[in-house]
Amino acid sequence: MRTSLLMAVLCVVGCARVPTVPVRYVVSSAEAPTFRISQGKGMAILLTNEETGARAASMGVLELQAGAGVPEHIHADSVEMLYVEEGGAEMTIEGQAMPVKPGDAVYIPAGVKHSARIPEGAPSFRAVQVYVGPGPEARFRQGEPVK
Repeated sequence: MRTSLLMAVLCVVGCARVPTVPVRYVVSSAEAPTFRISQGKGMAILLTNEETGARAASMGVLELQAGAGVPEHIHADSVEMLYVEEGGAEMTIEGQAMPVKPGDAVYIPAGVKHSARIPEGAPSFRAVQVYVGPGPEARFRQGEPVK
């Protein structure tokens, strides 16, 4: 009886948040699925997400070469955050152009238009990418898997 009551309360509070796969507490980048993106000028490494039991957020690494871009788009239900490790990019967030460089943190609220471009001749860009409200990272699976 107690277990049934507890499960009913959990479902009312957030049944969708009950993990359906075992939680992996540590995910090696060497074993994470990686996909070519941006017409072959970039890679997305998918570290933590619903497939690893992370239900509230996802984390990955975004790598883009000079000349690569991310077209303007919106994540209706997810906040996006980036921590720039290497290189730089020209980002446009809500119509405002701004450069980002190593050590910068970028916060993009849900529902805000944004895009990015790596200028020709610029060093490669690498950033840790987090989505609070996972899901947008699934689009990277449309790219070619990297073995």
